[in-house]
Amino acid sequence: MAARRETLGAGKKTLNILIVRTDRVGDVMLTTPLSTALKKQYPECRVSWLVRSYTAPLLAHNPTIDQVLVDDGGASSSHLTEMLRREAFDVAILAHPRWRPVWATFRAHIPRRIGPASKLYAALLTDRVWQHRSEGKKNEADYNLDLLAPLNIPFHRYPTTLVLTTAEKAHAREVLSGHRISFQKPVVVLHPGSGGSSERWPLSHFMALGDRLQADGYDVVVTAGPGESVQAVMIDQMHRIPIFIPAGSVSLRALAALLSQAQLVITNSTGPLHMAVALGVPTVSIFSPIPTCHPQRWGPYPDYAEQGTRHGVLIAPEAGGHVAMDQVSVDQVWAQCEKRLRSAA
Repeated sequence: MAARRETLGAGKKTLNILIVRTDRVGDVMLTTPLSTALKKQYPECRVSWLVRSYTAPLLAHNPTIDQVLVDDGGASSSHLTEMLRREAFDVAILAHPRWRPVWATFRAHIPRRIGPASKLYAALLTDRVWQHRSEGKKNEADYNLDLLAPLNIPFHRYPTTLVLTTAEKAHAREVLSGHRISFQKPVVVLHPGSGGSSERWPLSHFMALGDRLQADGYDVVVTAGPGESVQAVMIDQMHRIPIFIPAGSVSLRALAALLSQAQLVITNSTGPLHMAVALGVPTVSIFSPIPTCHPQRWGPYPDYAEQGTRHGVLIAPEAGGHVAMDQVSVDQVWAQCEKRLRSAA
């Protein structure tokens, strides 16, 4: 995305804002409402993001983002500091305030540096917002939007954003057609992994659900993230073999395009859940009950925060001091799937 500078008026420089989110897919997706809120309040502002190279493609073609900068870490932050200094930002919003970006924005002399006040290095911020995200009392996106208060931007929820091109969607359809999917039946995607970010619903439960969906007339596609190889086990143990998109075989945007062709996506708490939500695809997801992983913080946004019904969410119980993901039954998940698939029919 090409950077551009515009003027608010004669002799007045555009407000130049940086959003920092250098962690994972779901985190980035739940931060995209920040860009929307900024553009609503300051239509002429210039919004840049600092992210990891892995998540940067998620922000392509987003009309509320003017530039994407990349930082994958390293021993020294000097290069990052110099890059930020050249951009002459007026404001940095550190939604993921780790030492490296906080120190770099400080050394780059960005006049206003906004972020949560919970870490020791928050002393280097000019505007500190008191938050205790680990308590999980609100959605991650709501915590992010709270960081706009120092800019006098009223709190308002906006949906997450992921923009695909027509060509990307068409290619995904071709890929699925190559796997003998005719689109005469609804397509359901199962994503059994979690990227290590949360407890997972057992693979055996996903397999039983996949068999049931296929027996009921749905085409089932199984996707997986890097290092999440489930294909061999599922081929060996399932009664009906679904379509597999092997782990690491497609890019992040290609995965998003495949998700966009589904009538339903079933996942754990993981990045592809938030990708599907941003694409407007109904989802059913299974969550851990502990506060740091609870849907109150990581659920489909803004649907779960607003008690909506487009996305189904199930929360595992705790048993004997342990999270019992296996206690969420296939029947429970099936019931949530039926509701979404019937409403989409």
